[in-house]
This record gives sequence, C-alpha cells and structure tokens, in this order.
Amino acid sequence: MELRNIISQNEANRINKEGYLVLNSQEHRTQVQNRKDVLDKLKDIVMKAYPRPKLRKMRKGISKKGKAINKENKKRRSDVKKNRGKVDL
Repeated sequence: MELRNIISQNEANRINKEGYLVLNSQEHRTQVQNRKDVLDKLKDIVMKAYPRPKLRKMRKGISKKGKAINKENKKRRSDVKKNRGKVDL
C-alpha cells in the first residue's frame, strides 16, 4: 500500500473534506514551539504508517563453532588435570 493511503486510513479523523491532514498544537506559549510540536507529530504519524522491515531477532545460545571451541578447551583442561598427580621419586 502507498504511504498516503495508510495515513488516510489511520488518521481519517484528522483529514478534512478538502483532503488536507489538519494538525494543531497549543502545548507551548510560542508559535515556533507549537510548529515544532506539530512537525514532530507529523513525523510520528509518517513513521508509524511507513512500512519497515521487521527487526531480525538474534538467536540465543552459542554457535556450533563456539561449542566446538568450548569443548576443545574443556578437553585440554581435562588433560592438564589428568596429568597432575604424585611424582614417584
């Protein structure tokens, strides 16, 4: 779908009969701050309607290579500990 169609569906109550998207803000005392607030609102509306690819979730756990490395390190430590012992003189 086109971005304009998505916004017109999501924000149908903000579109007037002429087809204009009407945004207003009276949060701040100055017109400049209110304009910035309206631009932020517009940016939020567009970003909410903009189709973005889904975020890739990283798999949890250890990779096969990591498992192999851990197993090899464990084998080495095992050999070191196995070779410890009393020395016969």
